[in-house]
Amino acid sequence: MTPNLRKLLFETLYKNRYLYRFASTVPFAGQWRTWQKLVLSRIHGRDILELGCGLGDLLADLLEAGYMCRAVEHSPEMVAAARATLQRRHAGPASWVIQGSAQHLPFSANSFDTVVSTFPSEYIYDPDTIAEVERVLRPGGRLIIIEGAHLQPVGYLQPLLLLIHLLVYGPRSLSGTRHGPKQSGTTTTIMDDEAFTTEELPGMPFGGLIPLEQSGLRRRSQRVHSRRWQVFITLGEKPDTTDNDH
Repeated sequence: MTPNLRKLLFETLYKNRYLYRFASTVPFAGQWRTWQKLVLSRIHGRDILELGCGLGDLLADLLEAGYMCRAVEHSPEMVAAARATLQRRHAGPASWVIQGSAQHLPFSANSFDTVVSTFPSEYIYDPDTIAEVERVLRPGGRLIIIEGAHLQPVGYLQPLLLLIHLLVYGPRSLSGTRHGPKQSGTTTTIMDDEAFTTEELPGMPFGGLIPLEQSGLRRRSQRVHSRRWQVFITLGEKPDTTDNDH
């Protein structure tokens, strides 16, 4: 699929919450929400900002877990859908979802402990976005980006779905699948009755286009995988300036 056709497809999805729900569920064998929830164990602090909240499912998860959250979403259709999700789940007021731009965040400096972005579009590669994230993060704060994920070719259905991903996203849908340098640490966790492993992988190619260092954020790369899928996570950590005062 050509880049222009892919862009048209995504723009169509962003304008229809029902198509968006279908596209984020069926082609990914129902794993999209599992991948989103990988954010929960990586949250730092209590005040959270989500960039590009889509249908608002993760935002509602965070609010129900007791975090103080706000969300900025560019698409007016997705803003309406996210607000409806908060109301349906009684998770928080609709006003906590703000229509706006990641490059011009409507918050003061040092407002949040963590900024979250799951499966973001091109805005995450814009230096202005990362500069804004750094500005609103408190010292010691963290940016969590779930940049990509893909199914493993297991069973009967997933190889077919994986082929569809290749047709839509191209070879980049499998980026990072080769093992990089030896991991510096691994942990195994159980979530939704499925075991998965998290590896710290310095120097992995995924996330390389996100200009974290340009805004002074320290980079970490993680690969999370189970028998059925792989997820690629990039973390940007803001130095805690208070450590330099002692």
